[in-house]
Amino acid sequence: MIETHLTAQTADGVGLSVHINGDGDPLLLIPGLGASRSAFTPILADLARAHRVITFDPRGIGESEGAGNTTLTAMALDVVAVLDAVEVAAAAVFGASMGGLVAQHVVVDHPARVADLMLAATSPGGDAGVDPKPEDQAALMGKGAHTPEDAYRIACTVLYSPQFQRAHPEFIEAQIRERALHPVRPRVFSGQYKAMWEPDDSFERLASVAVPALVMHGTDDVVIPFENARILARRIPGAQLRPFEGSGHLFFHERPAETARVVTEHLRHAGTGAAQTSSAAESSSPSGESSATGS
Repeated sequence: MIETHLTAQTADGVGLSVHINGDGDPLLLIPGLGASRSAFTPILADLARAHRVITFDPRGIGESEGAGNTTLTAMALDVVAVLDAVEVAAAAVFGASMGGLVAQHVVVDHPARVADLMLAATSPGGDAGVDPKPEDQAALMGKGAHTPEDAYRIACTVLYSPQFQRAHPEFIEAQIRERALHPVRPRVFSGQYKAMWEPDDSFERLASVAVPALVMHGTDDVVIPFENARILARRIPGAQLRPFEGSGHLFFHERPAETARVVTEHLRHAGTGAAQTSSAAESSSPSGESSATGS
């Protein structure tokens, strides 16, 4: 799979590491809390067969510069900088978990830049969502851990469904090793986390969304309970809700091939149109088998 790498410059001069795979209409993937572009590795190859997939490391994460963002509005501006760098005026946008909150800000703050909205395992902004149980929230934060590796091992007990943990321990161990090799700086993680809990009016503005929308969510998600998907699907005009039965928060890791198929079929039916350049903009579910390795 041919991959192109470039650096996007944000409005305040921070360099963001951007990778492009595949050819076709542009599809931008926004990772979640503390995550780099590697969070999408399980679905990347399948998506790149039909799309020009754009992934990036948020500021302060992975190969990107900076100290991390402190507001969702600022994170959305960084997404715009990525689209500018790859000369794409409007892309299909897929946001996972916290990345879904960012995607919601992109579509309401910069609606011309979003051709299609896909929200994965995410919640509404502000106070419109349903919170997890305190013990699940504590596990996500790795409470009681002494090393980054231990913290992510604890987090994995709630990021994946119990059945996936039993069936694919080797996949989860590989994810833990990856995080241990590339730990997130505490200030970056805490800055992102704080941004998620700041006062936010994006949910109210979702009623104005005028592009096709797909809400995907694991029914056994304890990090962001499934009811949040129902709330979002009801709020966004014409949005489709696609449950992943029996899957946890990272359902696109648990069922990568199915996720890529659902996304590709949604975009095909939605007819998001051909890729647009920045200069052009200025002028103008069937259930699949669970898999840990994709394909």
